Amino acid sequence: MEWITIILSSLFTLISPVGIVADQVAEGVIRDRLYQADLVDVRIDNTPNFRLVGGRVDRVRFAGRGISPIPEFRIDILDVETDPIDIDLPALQDGKFALDEPIQAATHIVLKTEDINTLLRSPRIQELLNTLEFNLPGASDRERNRYRLSNPQIAFLPGNRIQITVDLADRVLQEEVEALVETGIQVIDGHQLVLLEPTIVIDGQSVPQQLINAFTEGIDELLTLKQFDDWAIVARVLQFNLQPETLNLVVYVRVDPSSPLLEFED
Repeated sequence: MEWITIILSSLFTLISPVGIVADQVAEGVIRDRLYQADLVDVRIDNTPNFRLVGGRVDRVRFAGRGISPIPEFRIDILDVETDPIDIDLPALQDGKFALDEPIQAATHIVLKTEDINTLLRSPRIQELLNTLEFNLPGASDRERNRYRLSNPQIAFLPGNRIQITVDLADRVLQEEVEALVETGIQVIDGHQLVLLEPTIVIDGQSVPQQLINAFTEGIDELLTLKQFDDWAIVARVLQFNLQPETLNLVVYVRVDPSSPLLEFED
């Protein structure tokens, strides 16, 4: 979420006691912060305009199309609309982005399957996979870190189900087989992602359900947006929909002034 902080900071470091921000200038600054963007459109609403001098903004609307915060990751659609924003101007004048009041926003994100798979195939993700200690269900402690994951790929299926294929390399036997994971996804209470009827097939052989249960035990604790509470952030999923080529997501976010997310200095 760091790049979202950069966008917000870019918008409001342009506010000064002697003038107001032009939307076009804000768009240019945001483009400079992103690796690439097909479209960036910013609307800053304030009535009357002199309230900007006091650090108050009625609403910010940001629309991005084909934007890449980093080279490996492209977002097809990103729309953000905020409630009123109250900025700490003294902190801003010292080069820090801070808020006097919590900021609330609704965010609409559309990701294409091909863009997600481009990210999954990137060296950045492979380096992350190389750090994982991965064991097959039922493996002994002696076999810890025996297996290595590579070449992950995702596909969206009907009924809000996803399919993930990945190469599973056995470092002991020097063999590599394909593993296929399929599961439904449901969002409960806006924050909890639940896996529905997961299946795992390794080298064409189905993994028994009791082993899948052992493998996924405790994973629900990782699939909750409440983990952001420690960052003074409330996030809730308002809409979650998978299509064959796209993931469509609408999220409500509330960020308190105390959040470390805002600890950004220009």
